[in-house]
Amino acid sequence: MFMRDDFGAVQKRWDAFWTGQNQRPLYSVVVLKEGSDAAPAPPYLSAFNGDYQTVADMLLRWADCREFYGEAMPVYALSFGADDFAAFCGGDLKMSPNGDTSWPVHFLSTLKNAKIAFDVNGRWWTKMTEFYHALKNALGETVCLSVPPLGAGLDAIVGMYGAKNLLTDMIDDPEAVLDAVRQVNTAYSEAYKACVELFEIKKYGSSTRHGMYSTGVAGVPQCDVSCMISPGMFEKFAVPCLSHEMDLLDAVEYHLDGPAAIKHLERLVQIDKLRVVQWVAGAGEAETQDWTHLYKRVVSLGKGLIMGGGPERVAQLQDELNSKDIFFSVGGIRSRAQAEDFLGRMRERWGAKE
Repeated sequence: MFMRDDFGAVQKRWDAFWTGQNQRPLYSVVVLKEGSDAAPAPPYLSAFNGDYQTVADMLLRWADCREFYGEAMPVYALSFGADDFAAFCGGDLKMSPNGDTSWPVHFLSTLKNAKIAFDVNGRWWTKMTEFYHALKNALGETVCLSVPPLGAGLDAIVGMYGAKNLLTDMIDDPEAVLDAVRQVNTAYSEAYKACVELFEIKKYGSSTRHGMYSTGVAGVPQCDVSCMISPGMFEKFAVPCLSHEMDLLDAVEYHLDGPAAIKHLERLVQIDKLRVVQWVAGAGEAETQDWTHLYKRVVSLGKGLIMGGGPERVAQLQDELNSKDIFFSVGGIRSRAQAEDFLGRMRERWGAKE
């Protein structure tokens, strides 16, 4: 299954990771098959206009010309954009002018007495079900199909209402915001159940969009608007959403986006279900900084990380951090022999049997 003859063993290693019983970090190593062309994966939002067959054809070619080692497997995240969840609750999405992302169409003019609910018969959830079935029929068990990024909580309200409006209401009408948060939590629960059923998670397990697999339900909660609010506001408005989302998940990876969001790290790690932090520095000067101090801070707080680099960089990072709770995407490996050599050395370094 999912291009792995040893899929059962891979599942066990992932289960051990999520429960803190892993013997070593996990590694995603993907190698181009000898003599194969490097067929690309589908570009982001390739299916926005409903061309599901082209996406399926590209995925088949992409997976077929690669070999997957360590804890890697072919994963594709179905999505129409970062604001899928807001669209599933009655909103709309439009493609950006340059076609690199989609934007939400705000549909709430006020949060007072607003009605927010997951619409199982809505346009965008209907498109998602069509997308999934089209890929599943074409791909079978070749590629692990990942649920859309259900960006709920405050980020969902931004998608429905706008960031400026939400931030203003946090001060002027906090009860309306809290009521919207409660409704979003209920809608998230319903969307979560629908995804578990549609993506056949009880049969296949699931993966985050970053390739982190679980035999249960994996997810990536986030709160990008947290960079614009104080720790007090984060506690009042964001923590209830994030705690609710994480309680429903079996494997939790948090998307921490930008230097201004770091101030909430200590509060985030108090949520027991949070296992891994995915740090994104953002654009500009932050993108070029050395964030080793942040990685060490995350590890010292008892949480894992997602990191990447070539074999030498991975070896350096794991020696500096000395943590088994890291998922590395390893680049620069060109052959099966190099992959097996690298993984053998990593097992030896940690004294791991497999």
